[in-house]
Amino acid sequence: MEQSGNFLQTVQSIDWLMAPPRVVVHLNKLLENERAHWQEVAQIIETEPAVAARILKLVNSPFYGLQVPISSIQQALVFLGSIAVTSIAVAVGIFTRMMLKSQPEAAEQLQRFWWHSACTALVAKALARQIEVSMAEQVFTAGLLHDIGKLIVIQASLLHFRELERRIQAGEAEHAAERALLGATHEEIGDVLAQRWYFPESIRAVVRYHSAPHEAPRFQTQASIVRIADLLCELWGAGIGEGIQRLLLSEEPAWRILEEKFPDLSNMDIAAFTLNMEEHFHDAATMLQTLVSEV
Repeated sequence: MEQSGNFLQTVQSIDWLMAPPRVVVHLNKLLENERAHWQEVAQIIETEPAVAARILKLVNSPFYGLQVPISSIQQALVFLGSIAVTSIAVAVGIFTRMMLKSQPEAAEQLQRFWWHSACTALVAKALARQIEVSMAEQVFTAGLLHDIGKLIVIQASLLHFRELERRIQAGEAEHAAERALLGATHEEIGDVLAQRWYFPESIRAVVRYHSAPHEAPRFQTQASIVRIADLLCELWGAGIGEGIQRLLLSEEPAWRILEEKFPDLSNMDIAAFTLNMEEHFHDAATMLQTLVSEV
């Protein structure tokens, strides 16, 4: 298969990709300032009944395990906080838009994509709680969206995505295969959407630099947390085409960034953390099942 020309230009010509859902734009702007008032968040979410309904279904699912039934967005904000609910709403808004545009023949790839994304998000959140709890919700959202460039390739050209996977499985490096076939990496492709959909700078940095956090001019910590979660998920069977066969944390630039910023990380029980991966994967399955089921 020949290179598709400039894939970035192809992406920019897809109207529905370049026109973000209004609710996502408004909420992303609130996430950027991190001081969203709960009433403002509620007003925006309630303008999109389908998104609001999925949020309520998710917060009432076993994924959150709340003891009290949540019947309104305002109530969800009281129990979970503005940042958490805003993050959920952004994820649900993007998920809903992408699912509406899904191709039936891409069902298997999309299932693996969302599985990897959900697992990465939950592992990143768990890792953040170990080292910097204030980042937990932020890296959850970033983890869910980090590979959105791959989702664009699946949606825009399933044939090219299948060829990429074939090349990577044959031993070609992921970025080399992407540049040869698409003329850009999935991070660069994802960054186009991140800009157009007004992702907060921290999340955009993760989308653009999660494979190389040390190259990020800002938000290296967030990118590093997501990168470690990403690698662990690839290694534990929840991957989406990167072809990771082994992982030695001490050799990973992302891990070294985290150790330098959080020296106590060297005392973390990695074995115990990875033993909990199965629980995180179970939570990811619960979350995805809730999102894809009928409201």
